[in-house]
Amino acid sequence: MESSTTAIQGARDFYASKKNSLTLTRWGLWSGATIGIALSALSGKRASIWPVALFMLMFVALLDWFIRKQQHTGKVLISVDADGISSPVFNGKIKRYEWRSVAEITLTRLQNVPTLQLVLNPSLGQPNKKSFWTGLNPAKPTLPLSALDEASQAQLLEAIQQRRQAHAVFLAPAKINNEIAEEKAFADRLKALTPTPWVTYCLIATNILLWVATLAKGGTVAGTPADLLLQWGGNAASEVQRGEWWRMASSMFLHNGMMHIALNMLGLYSVGITVERLYGPRLFALIYLGSGLVGSALSLHFAAQAAVSVGASGAVFGIAGALVVGIWEHRRQLPRSISKQTLVNAGIFILYSLAQGFAQQGIDNAAHIGGLLAGSVLAYLLPEQLDPDRYERTVRRKALMALTMVLAAAAGLATAAPQARLDQRGVQHFTKGLRAMSNAFNAFQQEAEQVKAGKRSERELDERSRTVYAPMMRQALMELSQAQLATSDPRHPMLVDATRMSELLLESLAMESVFPAGPDKPEPADPARAEAIARELKTVSEHFVSLQSKK
Repeated sequence: MESSTTAIQGARDFYASKKNSLTLTRWGLWSGATIGIALSALSGKRASIWPVALFMLMFVALLDWFIRKQQHTGKVLISVDADGISSPVFNGKIKRYEWRSVAEITLTRLQNVPTLQLVLNPSLGQPNKKSFWTGLNPAKPTLPLSALDEASQAQLLEAIQQRRQAHAVFLAPAKINNEIAEEKAFADRLKALTPTPWVTYCLIATNILLWVATLAKGGTVAGTPADLLLQWGGNAASEVQRGEWWRMASSMFLHNGMMHIALNMLGLYSVGITVERLYGPRLFALIYLGSGLVGSALSLHFAAQAAVSVGASGAVFGIAGALVVGIWEHRRQLPRSISKQTLVNAGIFILYSLAQGFAQQGIDNAAHIGGLLAGSVLAYLLPEQLDPDRYERTVRRKALMALTMVLAAAAGLATAAPQARLDQRGVQHFTKGLRAMSNAFNAFQQEAEQVKAGKRSERELDERSRTVYAPMMRQALMELSQAQLATSDPRHPMLVDATRMSELLLESLAMESVFPAGPDKPEPADPARAEAIARELKTVSEHFVSLQSKK
């Protein structure tokens, strides 16, 4: 039912709006469930889809029922009259409050939910303390307004003011605050400073396009191979120490998998727009890129020592830190609800993300911390657009100072990084060499099976061993010979064995043949050497397999 009001004996009744946040939540739940079931159908086994789909639908249906119950569709949601206000969705057991018992009324947001909060007169004796179990404060009852749209919320506040003024026995006027209106006015002011946050949108588009490009080059939704990330500019201490400093910047635009980029871009979108409007496009770009650069430089001391580090999370942490610093510096000039809510939400996001990084492997927390510190310092140095005169007067000088600081910090951290524990280029040669050796050997074995099946002659296989498979094995040996791994690297013994195996296989495949028993019965030109190769190859391959099993 569309939100409406009815005057009955001085009362004003409010119904759930057709377009409200609860309705959007319901649409989101069903859309998410549909997408989840579709993805399961595409990636999973059909036999296991139905139980998952049934459970998901039952769970969403339960949530949908609960949300619709909160809307009280077709029933009076809130009633305001000359004596007080009543609603079945008041938190707590009491569903009606008289005006004479109310000292203050505030339209605010609690956990991002529009809420009408009452402050009761101390004379009523209600304890002003939140319950540990329910989180409710008897002295500050709340009424969630998720079922009302913005226009209806404003009408509700207007109706409260009118009915209270009509109350003849009201002794002292209660203070009425509309923090949501203050929030909107501040948001409109920020939007006027930067109507379209183009830098944020361009950064998101660039990150997504590059991720799609890596998919086209061999990456998958689940993850991108390390060798491809390194080839495209991933951050690695061994490569930066070879002089490829540009990797500290390029790595912040690469991502390893759909979840990785989705979480980073969601964070960039939710925080970046506000920070861009607060500091302006140019300074926002400086904060974002500077934070990412310093985060990458700090990573050279930790994660990038032995892995290929990628992702925009260092830059995202930087703009989150900038938001906290910017809001904190102006907390007395901003609407109280905005400063408090923003600081709490950003603080929770930062602490939770850092805790996750310490608790799980594969997360580059050094880049997070480096980006967070850089973004916070940059935000402290740079001027915000809230004071236009000061901004125009100081922006160039402070931007130059901030840029100098970023470059000095990144260069200093990168220079001071210890020698890389792992040579990523060597690892990539090792991986490619193993893959090339395996491909050549498996292809040769398949042709040998064709010979046994009578589909190909022994002479053909003998000729192809020298013209096709020996060059393939030579390529594998070339890759393995460039894989310079430290003796402390656990893969070093495998590299030694793989190199020797490729040498033996190459010699065997390239050996000339003789045909003493007929034109289709080739034999090695050097039988003694061929036998020695076979014996050594058996020993080395058995040792290689044992190393793989211990890996």
